[in-house]
Amino acid sequence: MSHAKVEATVGSFDTLDAYRRYLSGTYIFRASLDESMTGVNLPSQLSLWQGPDLLTDLMRRDMDDLDMPRPGLSCIQTMPAIGPDLESLLGTLYVIEGSSLGARVLYRRAQKLGLTEIFGARHLAAQAQSGERWKRLLELLEAAPELDLDRTVEASEAMFFAVGQAFEEMKNA
Repeated sequence: MSHAKVEATVGSFDTLDAYRRYLSGTYIFRASLDESMTGVNLPSQLSLWQGPDLLTDLMRRDMDDLDMPRPGLSCIQTMPAIGPDLESLLGTLYVIEGSSLGARVLYRRAQKLGLTEIFGARHLAAQAQSGERWKRLLELLEAAPELDLDRTVEASEAMFFAVGQAFEEMKNA
């Protein structure tokens, strides 16, 4: 599933109900991804991504603000295995960090709905402010001449597909 197809599946939001659907789908994907990343040892050049990702916790707090139940994570079954090779990791990080760019636009939309960095849109505010990781990822991609780009693209496509599956699952729930 390509990036454009994911954007079409995820869609936009201009109401609180649409935002809640967005938040549920995003949570299904990110919490499933966090689960699948447990135990993955990152190489030293990916040290910026070591440690817990707090985005899922911020999403939980956002859902609590909006009195939302947490969706189930049956999407875990469709989450692709993340290989230990650099190509697979970079492909996965490409999708994760690329979402930070879109978060800037989405955060502005959330603010129009009365959501902020302290109520309902913490995860978007945090993503919108994080540019360092995206820059570092691009540097890594450009500085790796022996990188098997086909495997990197395969890993990113698998993650894009998982995002789409999470949102489809949320729609069918």
